[in-house]
Amino acid sequence: MTFCAAPFVHIVQNPNGEYRTCCMYEKPFKGKYKNIQEAFDSEENSMIRNRMLSGETLPECHKCDIDEKHRGKAVPSYRHFFDRYARYKETPVFKTLEISVSNRCNFKCVTCNERFSNQFGPTIDNEIPDEEYFKEIEELKILGGEPFLDKRNIELLKKVPKNIKLMIVTNCSIFPNEDILNLLSEFKNLNLNISIDGINDIAEFVRHGTKWSRFERNYLKWKVYCEGRKNKFDLIPHIVIHSYNAPFIQQTIDWLDVPLIDMSFDFLNQPEWLNISYLPIDIKQYIIDSNETLKPPLEKFIWSNDYKETYFNTFKKDIFQQDLPESMDDYINMLI
Repeated sequence: MTFCAAPFVHIVQNPNGEYRTCCMYEKPFKGKYKNIQEAFDSEENSMIRNRMLSGETLPECHKCDIDEKHRGKAVPSYRHFFDRYARYKETPVFKTLEISVSNRCNFKCVTCNERFSNQFGPTIDNEIPDEEYFKEIEELKILGGEPFLDKRNIELLKKVPKNIKLMIVTNCSIFPNEDILNLLSEFKNLNLNISIDGINDIAEFVRHGTKWSRFERNYLKWKVYCEGRKNKFDLIPHIVIHSYNAPFIQQTIDWLDVPLIDMSFDFLNQPEWLNISYLPIDIKQYIIDSNETLKPPLEKFIWSNDYKETYFNTFKKDIFQQDLPESMDDYINMLI
């Protein structure tokens, strides 16, 4: 059984106009909806709720299933973030929103695509929801693109109630001005989720657009800002682990110098050619031996699938098309 309260309280609006019951849910809604409330009340979402209530194991929820198998996180999977909303399973109420008002971004990360970054394709804009949809909202998660790059996110923040929990996912390339910081301080809680998939030249490669010196400077500013508001604000580094950066994650964890419980991490599932569980056995062992802190969950995930030659060949083909940093030389020589 994969019961989750997300379909009963939550909706996701992606930059391309797609709606989903949850960011981890594999399939977007097929229908075209005028607004977030219409998507939330849709027959599609109702069918997902009914499947949940019937005790069905939903294959579309396999990402959370995988997270719960490898363990190691403070929260076993994203579905557990919605446990406190289980009381709404009889009477669904729109309580939490995840939204990207556009795909405007200044990065071109190796794991990303045109849906979340206009560095891969055209700029896509979403309409900002009307204030009426925020009457009962308790949590808001803002993504991009890069949220601080699009001024319409500031318009959104001015619209929503301030007695809510706010999460902003940022690449740490922009530290906002005093007016925006004052606006953020009005919120009940702020979770600043900073994406970091490597340090130094690894960061600049896997998250193309990163200038490491700028990242360090802004990260320190955010750290000081959040530490001064400990009861309200949290800084959470977030790492996505994939075939390019996997052997170097320990370096990133050492640089962050925070307990594992105070950061978050995900093992990339798709695209499959960047999924470390499809790598050859010797490469898998090399990655495990390079990462002491994450070893238990890493072992469970990396051995969850067998080697797939087609995926590995795609990965190697991509390697030859990249201008790789010297610090990756030993690893790349093993791969090729």
